[in-house]
Amino acid sequence: MIKFLDFDGVIVDSIDECYSVSCETYYGRKVFPYDKDIYKELFYRFRGLVKPASEYHCLHKSIEEFLLKGTDNVNVIFHRNVNEFNRNEADIFEKKFFNTRLLHQEDNFLAWIEMNPLTEFGQLLVGRENNEIYIVTTKNRRAVESILEYYNISVAGIYACDEIKSAGNKGNLISDVMDLKNEKKSMFLDDAVEHLMTVSDERVRCYFADWGYGINNSYQVLNREVWGNYI
Repeated sequence: MIKFLDFDGVIVDSIDECYSVSCETYYGRKVFPYDKDIYKELFYRFRGLVKPASEYHCLHKSIEEFLLKGTDNVNVIFHRNVNEFNRNEADIFEKKFFNTRLLHQEDNFLAWIEMNPLTEFGQLLVGRENNEIYIVTTKNRRAVESILEYYNISVAGIYACDEIKSAGNKGNLISDVMDLKNEKKSMFLDDAVEHLMTVSDERVRCYFADWGYGINNSYQVLNREVWGNYI
């Protein structure tokens, strides 16, 4: 059985890096006018709402609106902002975000890696021949490859943001890969129910990673006691 694993929050705890890079991308050289501790706490609490990198723009905008107006909550504001986000603006922000990340990688790689530690689950993949594991992530490919290489993690394949965009969503991509490889059964592990909900293929068994950033609703949790049975 092949396994499809999300990356951020599941294999790598990248929340520090995502906060740093997205803040730099969103604010640029503008003066940061908010209480940093309060702002950061809100970002960490609602990080799980973000799916593609473009939505970091929506999260920062939502936190700003919440702090300035104090109406609704970040969750409600975020979904409104996502629905109103112009596709062209989203693409521009995402490109800037990935370019900012690349600058961090090239400027001080070790400092960047330190903001991307492995999760306890991710540590189980180190030094193994993970021939049945495929990464399915909205992260950019170069970042994923750099992190996996640094931690000596090998996988059968990586499907990153561009492939998911082409397929439409993670569920479609997983079904396409299974058809291509003539697979009868697979598992998909993610910490975002929004991605799990894109799966309608009966060949795929979905699990929620409760050590990640998202909030579960009704998906089966992959309990720590049985991790070894699935990798």
